[in-house]
Amino acid sequence: MNMSPLLTRAPAVFLASALLCSAAPPAATQGNLDIGKLTRSQVVFVGTLEEVRYGPVGMSMPPLYTSTLTFNIKQVLRGDLAQGASVELSHSARQKNKPLFPKGKLCLVSGAEARDRLVAATVTEATDELVASVRKACSLPLGWTTKGEKIVSPWAKLGEKAWPSSRPATEGGLRCSVTGRPAFLLGNTVSLAAEKVPPAKDIKWTNPDGDGEYRITLTNTSKEPVSVPALPTVDGKPQWAESLVIICQGKVYPIPGAKGIQSLPTPTSLEPGASISTVVNALSLQGPEWPRGGYRIEFQFCLGEKSQTKSFYYMSRHHDKLRDAAQRAAGE
Repeated sequence: MNMSPLLTRAPAVFLASALLCSAAPPAATQGNLDIGKLTRSQVVFVGTLEEVRYGPVGMSMPPLYTSTLTFNIKQVLRGDLAQGASVELSHSARQKNKPLFPKGKLCLVSGAEARDRLVAATVTEATDELVASVRKACSLPLGWTTKGEKIVSPWAKLGEKAWPSSRPATEGGLRCSVTGRPAFLLGNTVSLAAEKVPPAKDIKWTNPDGDGEYRITLTNTSKEPVSVPALPTVDGKPQWAESLVIICQGKVYPIPGAKGIQSLPTPTSLEPGASISTVVNALSLQGPEWPRGGYRIEFQFCLGEKSQTKSFYYMSRHHDKLRDAAQRAAGE
């Protein structure tokens, strides 16, 4: 599902849910809010919480409270939402007490798409200081971090191999302090979509989301040609493996097998309405805790400031051997 066409219309209506296991109200404070985690979200916005509608309560222990929250978007910090849009999010919280929301207050909200819906990650009463901090963090591509005043990219472990030392004199802006790689973004005219590649064989109750391969597509949504420096090209070949990152279980992973860019790249060019794509095997990641039996794991595919989150049903008796093969291939 490509979020861009859905998220840019106003008014917009989305469904989202979040599971909070604390007895405290869901609104966080700057003191205990993980800004790094928040800014890894697919969508981050500031909006006024206009309406709270409480729904059914699940008879579990602790109870599962469901709510519907309506926001009016004032600022978009990340994602393809439209300023001024009305956004409706569903929310669930498993906790002892009924959750309390800051109705009528300006809130900082983050979320990500999962299984074709937007899932709320945080609902936090906004302050000028908090919004300024998050806005600064959102100026970086997804997966990039800051350590003090230094910016660090996901390819920092490659050191000098990650990016060529010779650069155009006009190339400015934010850079990775370790590699010198510029913090390129996609911009408003390029959309990103991630879709599963159908498996070679569909097996009932086993691989409804395929066998780990996803097609990642960039599309020029404008009526003019665009340059995409976030996807550098070397010798006519877009460097997907050196540009995409995957966030899984809160950790950032470059595409396995990434070796860095040695020659001076040029931006990939896209004609009006044109698309370009590649296939990535998420099972090649080494580091995530893979489910045992049958359970779900999420992959957030990121390029620049855009991302798509996909929920993947992993059946260990089927996918373990495919994962071993994918990791061996990535290491060759």
